[in-house]
Amino acid sequence: MDGMGMPGSVGEMAAPVRYSVETRWLHWSCAWLVVAQFGLGEVMHRVPQGMRGPIVSAHLSLGVLLAALFVTRIVWRVTGGRAIRFPAGGGLDARAAGAMHGVLYLLLGTVIALGYLARWSGGRPVTAFGVVIRSPFGPMSQATHHLFGSAHGWLAWAIVILAALHVAAALYHARVLRDGVLRRMWGGA
Repeated sequence: MDGMGMPGSVGEMAAPVRYSVETRWLHWSCAWLVVAQFGLGEVMHRVPQGMRGPIVSAHLSLGVLLAALFVTRIVWRVTGGRAIRFPAGGGLDARAAGAMHGVLYLLLGTVIALGYLARWSGGRPVTAFGVVIRSPFGPMSQATHHLFGSAHGWLAWAIVILAALHVAAALYHARVLRDGVLRRMWGGA
């Protein structure tokens, strides 16, 4: 079984050493999509207007893909798909890790929703991989459009900052504490 240690005796399995392949795939796919989305979002506002089309198209398509993966990840988490659990402990670091994960989930869901709302409030559909997703809402004011767009951008920066702290904490566990926390989410033996 993936993520399981060697059996100690017949019918007995050692404690798991890493999350399942599916859990790790969802984690790293979302992580790389967040990085790509942030990069595309920053670049599209810094290039001449005539060059923005393909960048916006990629940002929208990857955003819809990220939204689908995010929903899948939430469903996976709450339905027991992520069956391998590790002891959380009661220390400050365990509470901080739980809070960090909760805030990252909340921010990511909010940024995804704001991305749709920013696009729709500007009177444009979300077009992903050639499929048009029209707004379910009526017309919105320019001020509302600006609010959704600004919040989308600022909260994307918040995600990147918190993700950097998340990476720093994982590296601290790997290099200083050497407690195997990073190995849980990393592939390989």
